[in-house]
Amino acid sequence: MAGCSSPLFLGLRMKKIISVFIDESGDFEAFDKAAPYYLVTMLFHNQEDSIKEELARLDNSLLQKGFIHPHHLHTGPLIRREEVYRDMDIELRRHIFAAFMNFARHIEFTYKTFIIPKKAGDVASLELIKNLSIAIKDFLSQKEEVWDRFDEIIVYYDNGQIQLTKILASAFSDSRVGFRMIKPAQYRLFQIADLITTLELTELKYQNGKNSRSELLFFKSMRDFHKNFYKHMIKKREE
Repeated sequence: MAGCSSPLFLGLRMKKIISVFIDESGDFEAFDKAAPYYLVTMLFHNQEDSIKEELARLDNSLLQKGFIHPHHLHTGPLIRREEVYRDMDIELRRHIFAAFMNFARHIEFTYKTFIIPKKAGDVASLELIKNLSIAIKDFLSQKEEVWDRFDEIIVYYDNGQIQLTKILASAFSDSRVGFRMIKPAQYRLFQIADLITTLELTELKYQNGKNSRSELLFFKSMRDFHKNFYKHMIKKREE
């Protein structure tokens, strides 16, 4: 169309924005054999891909089951029957988990989970910070062509750990990047990042024969975990 490249037309063009939701599991303390890994999940969502209809279905599904905290999902406590889930029976908790999983399957996003082993003898957080920084920067540099499609990159994190906050600030150094400190209950996609981290950690523990009693009870079996949940989520995983 003649004239479509004029400054006026470009000024009216809608901004293309990608959201990056960050969740983590573990800490930057010295090695602990009970928690030998640190995981960081990045969920990528193009804001042009609406989640409005699927979000309405999710909320309706939760409310029909009488879930009195419809805006809250914290997957680990859900599995372990902690926090707001402590008085819920296992069938309701499984329904909540399945509802969020169904929501995740039907919306558009991709994700990357970074898994950094913590080794006995490492100097507390120094090796972890170095290895995680390298992994994140390498991944982001490989995706430069993807970032170039967007006018703005918004990174959402709850600032849970200051070390990770600093790593993210260094890795996402592009002038198009903006940071938002959020509360987990504010964004469903942040909660889905938490769900992904839990799935990846459960799989990691399975590979090492370390699944907890509460995980085995909740998922019934690791075969069911893979069949009903994990295999569907990894279709969205970035390599």
